[in-house]
Amino acid sequence: MRPERAASVGLEAFIDRSIELAKARKYIPTVFIGMRHQYGTLEAIERLVQSGEIQSGFKRLRQLDLLDWTIEAAVTKFPDEFSRNARECAEWRLTQARSKRSSSEALLS
Repeated sequence: MRPERAASVGLEAFIDRSIELAKARKYIPTVFIGMRHQYGTLEAIERLVQSGEIQSGFKRLRQLDLLDWTIEAAVTKFPDEFSRNARECAEWRLTQARSKRSSSEALLS
């Protein structure tokens, strides 16, 4: 078992703000909040970002136009705090989501 690593103050503040913004739009990321409490911020993010399936929270934040406030965005904003694999997974998800959004917007133009 790895010793628990502590997230930076900046990362913790980013995540707190992300949750506040989601709640303001009537979405409460209960799974992530529970995992954050159980594992700590870094480990919760690592686990979720590296999961093979795209998380419901990511999808919901994308629908709410909060893609820049997802945990994937947190990984890209604070890359030194995460494993290489987590960074690659986060970047891939964000790229996919942004390309889908661009494709949808092009169809509506």
